Amino acid sequence: MVTVIKLFTVIAIIVLSVYLYPHLNHQNIGAFVKENRTAAPLFFIAITGLRPILFFLPSMGLTIVAGILFGTIWGTVYVVVGGALSTLVGFYFARWLGRDVVKRLVNKNSIIRTLDERSRMYGKHAVLYMRLFNLPWDMVSYWAGLSGICFSDYYRASLIPLVPISFLYTYFGSHVLTPTSTGFIVSLSIMLVMGAIPYIKPKFKKKAYG
Repeated sequence: MVTVIKLFTVIAIIVLSVYLYPHLNHQNIGAFVKENRTAAPLFFIAITGLRPILFFLPSMGLTIVAGILFGTIWGTVYVVVGGALSTLVGFYFARWLGRDVVKRLVNKNSIIRTLDERSRMYGKHAVLYMRLFNLPWDMVSYWAGLSGICFSDYYRASLIPLVPISFLYTYFGSHVLTPTSTGFIVSLSIMLVMGAIPYIKPKFKKKAYG
C-alpha cells in the first residue's frame, strides 16, 4: 500500500511539474514580482523551497534571477531562506521515497552496506565538498536522503556554504545585464574557477602521486 502511495505521489508530482513548467519561467516570475511587490518575496521563497519536488527548476537559474529581480542583498536573503527549506524538502522527500529500498539492498549486498556505512561516517564531508563545488543542489539532497547520513550532519554541512554561494550567484545576477562591469567579470571568474576545481584537482593528484 505504501509503495502504491509513493508511486501515485511521484506520478502526481511529475504531472504537476509538467503543467507548471511553462508558467514558471524567468519571464513570468519577473512579471509577477513587478506586479506583486509585497507578495513577491514569499512567492519566490515558496518556489525555491519546493523546487526539489517541482522538477525542472534549476537552483542556479533561480538564484541568478533573484539577483536580477531583488538585488544582491535581498536576493541573497530570499535565496538563503528558500534554499534552507529546499535542502530539508529534498532530503526528506528522497528519504521517504527510496530509503527503504536502499536498506533492503544494504542487507543483501556487502558493497552497498559498506558504502552506506561510509556515508553515515563521512557523509557530512562529502556533502560539504559537493555543495562548495556546486554540484547540482537537489541531486546532493536526494543522494543524502537515500544514504545513511544523519539529517543533522547533512543539514549543517549544507548550510555552511549556502550563504556565500547564494551571495555569489545573486551578485552575478545583479550584474548580468551589465556584462562589462567589474562585478560581472569578478563573479563570473569565481564561478568558473569553482566549477573547474573538481575536474582539475584529480589531475593534480595524479601528477603528484604518479
